[in-house]
Amino acid sequence: MEQPTLERFLKDVAAHQLTVNLDQGVYRDITVKKPHSVDMYYNITTRPGFLIFTGDMGDFIFERTNDMFGFFRGQDDAYYINTGYWGEKVQAGEISKFDPETACNSVKQYLTNFIDDLDLLDSEDQEKSKLALEAVNDFIGGNQYSSEFDFWQEINSWDADEAGGLELNDFWEAPTTAKTYHFVWACYAIVHAIKLYDTHKSNEVPA
Repeated sequence: MEQPTLERFLKDVAAHQLTVNLDQGVYRDITVKKPHSVDMYYNITTRPGFLIFTGDMGDFIFERTNDMFGFFRGQDDAYYINTGYWGEKVQAGEISKFDPETACNSVKQYLTNFIDDLDLLDSEDQEKSKLALEAVNDFIGGNQYSSEFDFWQEINSWDADEAGGLELNDFWEAPTTAKTYHFVWACYAIVHAIKLYDTHKSNEVPA
């Protein structure tokens, strides 16, 4: 599944500007958008324990610490994101979905583990390895672009005997999803917005 790189994200927001709509402690509301355009704009609202991300690139609600800017704020100028850990804090919003490439890679891993347990100096195990490899290659050839429904139909129809004894009975435990493009983009966007916000705060003239 395609995911945005930092370079791609920074190009997307190159002309975006920060607008601070509300700034009262951990109660904040900010908008990051290109002037006179809503293309890839986004809005971030925080309250104690929550950060709400909305806009053109999806909607997500995160829950973790009292000040969510502190949770996402990096220690330096880098755009560090942790989609796995941050995804665990999402209370609403689609963060991942079925990905044929990830699912097929998991089938390949089953094949690797299966062959690792064989004695390839033994003629019988050599035949098992050959059958398993052929079965997996056929499976991937027919499922690398399949829908989630079709993929699982093929998994449920898997014949271990024809695959040299390679079992997929517990395949439901294997990784078959990937983080969505919009979720990864939103993670970069949150970090970017906090950097803009911090710069804004540092430039404020004390009353």
